[in-house]
Amino acid sequence: MPVVRRTRTGAAAFRAAAAMAAGAWMLTGCAAETGARDGGVAPSLSPPVHASPLWPQYEPPRPLGSGEPLPAYRPYPAVPIEVPVSGLRGMPVKKLLERDPNVPPLVRAALSNCPGARCGLRSPVLRDLTGDGSDELVVAFDEPSASLTLLQVYRASGRTVRPVLITWGQLGLTGETFGHDLVITAAGHDGSFTTRYRWNGTVMTPGSPQDEPRPPGGRGGTAPVPPSTTNPPAAVPPTRTSR
Repeated sequence: MPVVRRTRTGAAAFRAAAAMAAGAWMLTGCAAETGARDGGVAPSLSPPVHASPLWPQYEPPRPLGSGEPLPAYRPYPAVPIEVPVSGLRGMPVKKLLERDPNVPPLVRAALSNCPGARCGLRSPVLRDLTGDGSDELVVAFDEPSASLTLLQVYRASGRTVRPVLITWGQLGLTGETFGHDLVITAAGHDGSFTTRYRWNGTVMTPGSPQDEPRPPGGRGGTAPVPPSTTNPPAAVPPTRTSR
């Protein structure tokens, strides 16, 4: 009988093939256990989107009056009421609004509902808005029949009190202070409107609005006229004055 001899080369090849088969089994087994899948080629990344101006060389014309100094404002008429010894903290707010010549008849008539469930007068708030260390009086009155809110800020000088801000906003406007600045926000069907008012030494004037468009009302230092008021409050037009 012929004798079959296994050479060392044949044995080594056999062992290498067995090891490769075992390694392949281990790889496929691990992939099956972990749920790994080959997702193919990774998608390419898109570059970030940048602004592309339509007319890069265009320079818009300067608006009329640009570069001119801002006008000064005359103060509002004083209210014929004496400030209590305790200051604005002890001021009767309803009486103050009733005697204020800047308050329109629309609001003055609605004050007859105060106090009561139909009274639109909010609780007064005291904040230092002029930076002189004394608090100003912030008063808000909601008038549902006109869908408007009247906001006024009063400042006392000795025993005299006068408004330093009169503005109308959409019904339900709110406010907050940042330092000595007053920020008024109103929300309506057209979105949210925010205006920041700052003391200029005479009255509180609006700065750059945080959102557009601007809320209903005029510039600080004038009394905006509500649309349903037949006799508007006395507005003080912006005029240059010497101080």
